Amino acid sequence: MYWREVYMDKKEQALIACDNVLNGIEDDTISSSSALLQCLKIARLTNNQEATIWLQYEYGGYPRGEDGYILHDAWEVAYANGRGYMENGKPHIFLELAAELEEKIRANQKAISNFTTQGTSLAGEHAYIAMNSLLSTVNKSTSTLLSDISRFQKRLSVLRSCYYDYALKAQINLGFGNVATTIFSEYRNRVDSLLSSLSKETILKLQAIEDKINSANPELYSQALTTCRRLFQCVADELFKKHLPNYQGEIFKTKSGKEINISGDHYKNKLSAIIEVLEGKTMHNSIVGSNIIYLLDWIDNLVDLQCKGVHSEISKQDATRCIIQTYICLGDILNLQNL
Repeated sequence: MYWREVYMDKKEQALIACDNVLNGIEDDTISSSSALLQCLKIARLTNNQEATIWLQYEYGGYPRGEDGYILHDAWEVAYANGRGYMENGKPHIFLELAAELEEKIRANQKAISNFTTQGTSLAGEHAYIAMNSLLSTVNKSTSTLLSDISRFQKRLSVLRSCYYDYALKAQINLGFGNVATTIFSEYRNRVDSLLSSLSKETILKLQAIEDKINSANPELYSQALTTCRRLFQCVADELFKKHLPNYQGEIFKTKSGKEINISGDHYKNKLSAIIEVLEGKTMHNSIVGSNIIYLLDWIDNLVDLQCKGVHSEISKQDATRCIIQTYICLGDILNLQNL
């Protein structure tokens, strides 16, 4: 799909930018201002709005109000991202941008090289005094410049460290995302193959869930949860007929001796019976049963709360979590048939 290709392309671009920052700073082959621009690119490609605001301030300057002072929110951003320091018991921030600090360092280093007494010739009875005065002036000016260079380099190092840390965290997040995407993609392919064995009615419910979650209508999110519950009901009925075709009773006795009602709408009990039967056919230990019941109880609680008006609006996050876990749990149930 086009959107997926674009998304992957952005991730790849962001990872390349991360490498540029990390390798450039480690090898000292990238300027701080260039590292900053690469970080801004990472923020844009990963849609990190908070980082984008911070890095835009870093590049263009921290905004001031009509009174000439840095805006409060911008000041907080600066202080939280390496620019803060304490002086006389009060918090302060330094405001030089990375490019300004680099230029100040270069200018001061050049100025130091211009301070010299080499080739100076003084004569007369006051020559000694004049030379001492000249040497004192040069030494004082050089000391001031060196002190400024040290301060500028320290501040620049702080900013470079912040850019490095941001790129490193972004690289880790992107790298984990790639691993997670690969793992889930492989799992999805396996589950999709298993789902194809279900009835057309059940598969259509899966498609209905996708349509609801992709909608911007919050009312459809609760409908997605209801559809997930109905999906489990269909799977319970379908698999019960498949694996317990001759079972006529309304009560199923588990291995622990507990009797559960599998008649009518008791689909959770039916699933429990199916899982126990399937797990009994394999030597592999499984925690599928407890996971399924936990998920179904969670779905029921959300729906019940909504019906009572306690949780009147299901969030997209709730619905998305429900759908992902439904998909995984269904895959686990169906996979038990092949163990």
